[in-house]
Amino acid sequence: MEHKVTDAEFYKVFSIVSVIIIVLAIFIAIIANIFAGYSASPSENYKAEIQNNTNQRIEPSGKTNLASNPTIKQEVMVASVSKTETLSGEKVYNTVCMSCHTSGAAGAPVIGNNNQWSDRLSKGKDVLYANAINGIGIMPAKGGVSSLSDNEIKLAVDYILSESN
Repeated sequence: MEHKVTDAEFYKVFSIVSVIIIVLAIFIAIIANIFAGYSASPSENYKAEIQNNTNQRIEPSGKTNLASNPTIKQEVMVASVSKTETLSGEKVYNTVCMSCHTSGAAGAPVIGNNNQWSDRLSKGKDVLYANAINGIGIMPAKGGVSSLSDNEIKLAVDYILSESN
């Protein structure tokens, strides 16, 4: 014989299960708050820490200099070379040329690679000097350091060639 569940029995069981689930959820929430150390009224130190962190995150990354403010002068560090001293070819290479001619960046011939330099040397040393002084392709004039003398650039070219043979 088959027992059929009436609507009244279903609602009674459904109500009991629903109440048990709600009570269980409330119990779990209370236990979670206890273990998490939650307090309904956070301490003043905690509030100050939160406010400080918020202020750090939202502070502007720069400041505008208005006409009413004094002009802020920034110190600019400039690398200067004393003109009384002539730099050696090796020193010029190590401070200026090395960044491209060691790695071959942007197609620059690599120091020590005789094949790359012999093609260029076949055009003559004067062409190499002129290219180093005036720039060629992506290489800027004097390697980007205009304070170097033409003689210092020639010494650097001679140093590179001596290391590439």
